[in-house]
Amino acid sequence: MIYINQIILNILLHIKMFFVKHLLYKPLLKKTKNPQISQNKLLKDIIKRNSNTIFGNNHNFKKINDYQGFVKELDVNNYEDLRVYIQNEENISKYLNSKQAVIYAQTSGTTGEPKYIPILENTIKQYQKLQNIFSYALYASIPGVFAGKILSIVSPAIEGHMENGMPFGSLSGLLYKNAPKFMRSKFVVPYEVFEIEDYDFKYKLITVFSLIQKDISFMVSANPSTFLKILAIIHQYKKELKESIQVGSLGVLNASNINYDKNIQNYFKKNDARAKEIIEIFEKKEFKLMDIWPNLKAITTWTGGSCSLLIPTLKAQLSTQTKIVELGYLSSEFRGSITVDTINNICIPPLEESFFEFVEKDNWENNVPTYLTLEEIKKEKQYYILATTQNGLYRYFINDIIKVTDFYNKTPIIQFVQKGKGVTNITGEKLYESQLVQAMNILKQTYNVELYFYLMLADELNLQYNLYIEHDTLKNLNILEELEKNIAHLNIEYEAKRKSGRLKPINLHFLKKGTSEQYKSHCLAKGQREGQYKVVLLQYLKDCSFNFKSYIH
Repeated sequence: MIYINQIILNILLHIKMFFVKHLLYKPLLKKTKNPQISQNKLLKDIIKRNSNTIFGNNHNFKKINDYQGFVKELDVNNYEDLRVYIQNEENISKYLNSKQAVIYAQTSGTTGEPKYIPILENTIKQYQKLQNIFSYALYASIPGVFAGKILSIVSPAIEGHMENGMPFGSLSGLLYKNAPKFMRSKFVVPYEVFEIEDYDFKYKLITVFSLIQKDISFMVSANPSTFLKILAIIHQYKKELKESIQVGSLGVLNASNINYDKNIQNYFKKNDARAKEIIEIFEKKEFKLMDIWPNLKAITTWTGGSCSLLIPTLKAQLSTQTKIVELGYLSSEFRGSITVDTINNICIPPLEESFFEFVEKDNWENNVPTYLTLEEIKKEKQYYILATTQNGLYRYFINDIIKVTDFYNKTPIIQFVQKGKGVTNITGEKLYESQLVQAMNILKQTYNVELYFYLMLADELNLQYNLYIEHDTLKNLNILEELEKNIAHLNIEYEAKRKSGRLKPINLHFLKKGTSEQYKSHCLAKGQREGQYKVVLLQYLKDCSFNFKSYIH
């Protein structure tokens, strides 16, 4: 019966992908031949749709006829510029958007107060559309990617309520929870698991629900650390996980007696055959993710920025037949790219979701911005990106740097490089996060080691960088001189400041095992979204509220 259901599900999926191909995917590729036509039409639609809002009246939307008029009437905005409009929109219709938000996405703000991003019904439809396009790209290029079960890690659909009672939460969680029945049957983790607040227990359940399913063909999570976290849990709780699968009970994993929705147990059934397989795998001296899930075809995650650090470690856990696919550049505020070719990881801006502007990195940082549209940006250059979205973010500056790696037809292929705030400057050296990543990657190759976590803080008061590394064996090696040389090679200003003595040597600290998880928990408690958690590897000491001193080895 289960086998027949799988056949039916895969037939339904095949039918759905046929329509996605012809109604969504191919039309998008056609528009890449002249992307600015779609962009200009979208901008006019956004302006017209919101011309009668209070924001639209305040910015003369009815007088705007083109991009030049748009730039003339609107300054660049960050969230704090728009916060009062968003707050008023919660109570007054047509304040920022012509349609009322149905939910808000919460993300951490630069001032310590959370940001709330309006999600309209149209926002949800756009997200679903792009999700379908990406799914087709996977389906078309990776045979069998959706033939088995799917492990998808999301945040809760509803994470809380604002003062006026409006909910805030995760758009990915909302879609997961409300997915069509035939798709929900593909997911290995019941949605209710993601609503569990206890971080450790939730991941134990995610792990055991994944373990009991041998036939997982696709996994998706924004951060590659999620998959390594699951592997770490397997090693740490082998006995409990094995017993849980043998007896068909989740209670075995709940040593701390955490309260949770007991209906979750109804989804978890005893599986003698899988229990036998798990026992055999666990008895091996070493085992990898590919031993546990031999039919895994693809993992979708972020591969750029600070996440690139973990990709080699993740690859080592996988069969050469398992493809790691770039998830695309996205945030709570907007989606900056969608992967249309999963073999070559080609990511293009979603032409009909947000209107994009760009400023060359050096021009922005030197306060001489020239604003460029999608058709004006060039290959191999880095830009700060701005977006005007369909849910009320106008000329929105998110402080992200992207790079144009190539072109798909006439549409730029873009790649997230780093957050703009991943730049520090103590004495004029202007050290970039990407330079730190390059220097550490050279170090990894030199000493043939994997680095699971590191972070560097700029101490302006003491004219010194503090580098914190979670690693045991490196502690016994003299890596500081090599690291200084690597950074100096990548940054001539750093080299000059070090030689002149204006910048002190890096202060190197080794951290206790598990510090990275403590840091992540700290960031989540401060308001970062678990589904979009990223480590900013280079920060100012004054901006980091985590006490690394308590975790020095």
